[in-house]
Parts: sequence; C-alpha cells; structure tokens
Amino acid sequence: MSPSIPQPFRGESKDPFATPSELSRSEKQIPENDSQDAGMDTIEKSTQDKGKGKQDKVRGKGLTEGDNDMPDLPENNLKLVMPSLALVMFLAALDQTIVATALPTIAEQLNASPSEYSWVGTSYMLASTLQTPINGRVSDIVGRKPLLYAAILIFTVFSALCGAAKTSTWLIVARAFQGLGGGCIIGLTSIIASDIVPLEKRGAYQGFLGASWGVASVLGPILGGVLTSKASWRWCFYINLPTCGVALLFLVFTLKLNPTRKLTLAEFRASFDFLGLLLLMMSSALLIVGFSRAADFGFDAPSSYAIIIAGGVILILAVLNFLFTQRNAIIPARMFKNRTTLFFLIGSLLHASAFLPSNYLLPQMFQGLRGDSPIQSGVHILPYSIVVAWMTVVTGQINSRLRIIRPTAWVGYAFAALGYGLFYKFYTSTASYATQEGLLVLAAVGIGSSLQSPMLILQAAMPLKEMAAATSAWSLTRMMGGSIGLAVFTAILNTEMRSKFKKIDGYGTEFTVPESASGYSALQELPDGSMKEQVMAAFADSFRLCWIIGCAFFLVALALTLWTRSYSTRRGQVTQVVPIAGDETALPADVDVEAQGDKVTSSPGLATRSLTKLEK
Repeated sequence: MSPSIPQPFRGESKDPFATPSELSRSEKQIPENDSQDAGMDTIEKSTQDKGKGKQDKVRGKGLTEGDNDMPDLPENNLKLVMPSLALVMFLAALDQTIVATALPTIAEQLNASPSEYSWVGTSYMLASTLQTPINGRVSDIVGRKPLLYAAILIFTVFSALCGAAKTSTWLIVARAFQGLGGGCIIGLTSIIASDIVPLEKRGAYQGFLGASWGVASVLGPILGGVLTSKASWRWCFYINLPTCGVALLFLVFTLKLNPTRKLTLAEFRASFDFLGLLLLMMSSALLIVGFSRAADFGFDAPSSYAIIIAGGVILILAVLNFLFTQRNAIIPARMFKNRTTLFFLIGSLLHASAFLPSNYLLPQMFQGLRGDSPIQSGVHILPYSIVVAWMTVVTGQINSRLRIIRPTAWVGYAFAALGYGLFYKFYTSTASYATQEGLLVLAAVGIGSSLQSPMLILQAAMPLKEMAAATSAWSLTRMMGGSIGLAVFTAILNTEMRSKFKKIDGYGTEFTVPESASGYSALQELPDGSMKEQVMAAFADSFRLCWIIGCAFFLVALALTLWTRSYSTRRGQVTQVVPIAGDETALPADVDVEAQGDKVTSSPGLATRSLTKLEK
C-alpha cells in the first residue's frame, strides 16, 4: 500500500497588508497539494533500513537551502516603517536627476569648466553605483540598521555641504560623498523590505518603494527647475535636510529587525570577496566614465573607446571571479548560472538604460519643440510620472494577490516597447499636444508594470541566505543601466543634432547643442520661414534614434525573459513526507512552476513524473 501525501492546513492570509506576525505565521502553512512549491526547503523520505526502522532526512540543496533556519519575521508597524523607507529612497533617487535642470545656473555661479560641469552629475552617479555592490554582504555582517542609519546621516550631512558649496571642486567632492550615502540607501531599503515582509506578500510593498523611485526619477529635473527659478539651486540639496531628519527619527523608533550574527575579523577576512569587489568597482567606474566622456566628446574620441573597452574587460574578469571564487561572492554565482536570474538581471539593466534617459530627453524635447520653460516641460511630463508610479503600485498588488509576476514584466516590456516605437513614429515637430501626452501614458504603463517585478522574480529564485546579495545585484544593474544609458543616449542625441544642423544651409556648422532654457528659446526665436521649419524638424528627428534604441532595449528584455522559469513565492518550513516511488534521491528544493500550474497528486508515480517533467 503506497503511502499518501498528508494535506496540511491551508493557512494562507489573503490580506497583503496584514501585520508581519500574521504574515509570518501564515507563510509557514503549506497549501494543500503544494509539494511542487519552490518554498520547500526540506524533503523527507521514509525508508525502511533493513528492519531497523530508521528514517532518513535528506535536505534538498537548491532554492531554499537553509530556509528552515529563518527566524520569525520581526514585528513592525508597516504603516510607519514603509513610508519612512520610501521617503529616504525617494530623496536618494531624486538626487540622481534633480541637478539636471539646475546645472547651467550652478556652472555659471561657480565658474565651472565644461569638464567640471559634467562631473557635478557624474560624481553622484559614479559614487552611488560603486557603493551599491557591497550593501548586501556588508549589511549581512554589520547589520542592516547601523548601515542604513549611517547612510542617511552621510547623505544628509553632505547634502548640506553641497548646498553650501563655494567652488565647483567643493561641490563635486560633496556630491561624491552624498552619492555614497544615496547608493547605500537605495540598496538597503529594498533589502530591509525583504527582511520584514514575506516573499508572497512582498509585491505590494516593493511596488510602493518602486513607485517612489520612479516618481523621483521623473520629478527630479522638474523640481530642480522649479527650485532654481523660484528660489536657489542650493535648495536642490537643502530640501533633503528636514525630510531625511524626519524619516530617520521614524525609523529609529519604529524599525525592528532580527539580530545579525557578527563575524570576527578573521572570519570576515576569510570569507569576504575583496577581489570581486575591487574588479566590480573598477569596471563600473571605467564604464560610467567612458560613456560619460562619449556623451561630452562623442564616440569618435579615442579615449572614450579605450576606457569603455577596459571597463568591459575588467567586468568579464569580475564575473569569472564570482563564478569560481571560494569566498562569499559579491554577486552570487547562482545568478549567472540560472537563466531566470541572469536574463531578468539583463532585462532590468536594459529597462533602466531606456527609462532613466527619458527623464532628461522628454523635457528637452518639449522645451525645443514647444518653447516650454523648464517648469512647463515638467508639467507636461507629470502624466508620465503619475502613471509610472500608479502602475508600479498596481503591479505590486497583482504580484501579491494573484501571484502573477513574470507576465506583468512581459506585458510591461511589450507596452514600453510599443510606446517608444510610437515615439519614433509620431514625435515630430508637428505632433499635437494630445498625441504627445497619449503616447507618454502608453509608455508609462509599460515602464511601471516592469519596474519592480524583476526584483521579486530574482528573490523567489534565490536562497534566503543570498537574498541581500541578490537584491544588491539588482540595484547595481539598475543604477549602472541608468548611468550608462543616460551617457549613451546623450551622446547619440548630441551627435545627431550636430550632424543634422550642419546640413541646413544658412544655419551654420558650429552649432552647440542646447544645454539651458535660453538655448532652447533661441530655436523658437528664429524668424519664421523654411529655415526654421528645417531646424525644428531636424531637432525632432534627432531624438528618433534614441527612441528606436530604447524600443529595441525593451524588446530584447522581453525576448530574453520569455525563456525563464517561474518560481513560487510561497516559502515555509516543511516537515511533510513526500514519497517518490522508485527514487531514493532527494528532489531539489528549487522546483520551478507557475503558481497557477498543475498540482502534484497524492499518487507517488504521478508525483515522480510531474516533478521530473518540471525539471526539464
């Protein structure tokens, strides 16, 4: 008589906003007939040991290896903790783009040279990107809270120093240290959210954090323009002081996390991947600097090619180190060996490479084509910002309530590609305002839908012990993608403008790409006639290559991620016996199925065939 699989109590909580203690209790109840769930961390088989009656316990080495050691989730008031985390993430992300519209004024008042002009923005992006990889491993060692509080303090102090800057060198150095704090904040907020919310309910909260990041990315140039024109560029930095202070106070008194096992100095030196960190930081720095130089001087500059190639070679060495090191790799090797994690990492990189540059390109386009002021151009892209944020929240609810994750990313990539493709076709010098706004909304639906879902997929596909490192890797790819994408798109736009304007008779060949509102207003002040029409058409056409490349990025992300597997978001501690007829080896714990897929029946033979099929 073949044994039957026990049917555990179905204790799933249907409320994604339940308290952490309720969520922690509910996630430990395994849904009936759910032996194929990726939340299985221990598979036990009963075997007769030649009359001795011994019972062997075989631990599955896979997705949830070590999950049975996970303590209960700490009790937190998520209504206070999550808004505080979202606020500091918003401010850190805001400072990536807020100086975009303020740079001309800053450069004029501080007498910045052209190279110093670009480094005001690049220094923040570079420092935050270089810091991101260490968030996971270091926070595992010293604890999340000490690192987060230190990051907020560093970010706040150097925001004040940025606002008080008297020279461009002072500002660049302060921006770099501000970026160290900002990069740490962006990475740790997602990691902490993963610590206090179970995976199956995490989508709703990560959607909230993702919305704050998306809104900050879009609103940065707008807010920078408003503060510069109505107050002073220094308030682009001073605005962080009171808001960070309030958020820090709330977090100090409300955030509760499980204690971290402290490593001795000897253990730290023996386990930390110093070589991988060095290679990753060197490659990130060279790639960002190389592409930034290409944006300033064009891809024809030999130095740009040399720096980019060097960065690419070192990045390959870093990946090889992660694959073969015996230490705790900065980016876990599994993320490169598993096609699901690898392809969604690449998808996130491409998503950020197309999305972040649009926050700079769209205001420029509106200022040039419509003669908008910086504030007016910001108002015109408000629908874009609102829809991105709204769709991020909606997608998070879908992820949590329906456990549909990969399809939301696919739909997002498809809509974003469609939106950018229509930008290429219809964003002309004669396009109506309604057309422009409608296409913005279409693209925003796709961008918001695919903004946070990949992170949940990565977390579902990784063991809990690698959760922080995996989340840091996702943050790193997004920040690198945004930095490199912005430089690439800026270089393309500048090259296209110079090329097209040179072909207009009577307009001149020594054209300088507009970098301020006065430069764009000069286009509108041209006398009416055929030359102005040619100039405006050339200006609009210069953006088309950017849009079609962005469309291609989203299509590649969609094509790659279609070849991935689904991992369940349900995790718990399993003590049930799973008999497998004719098989004495443990099943891997990382069985990958759609959450809505076929259930494994209680028949041992059927269970064997079903699970074997799933592993192919």
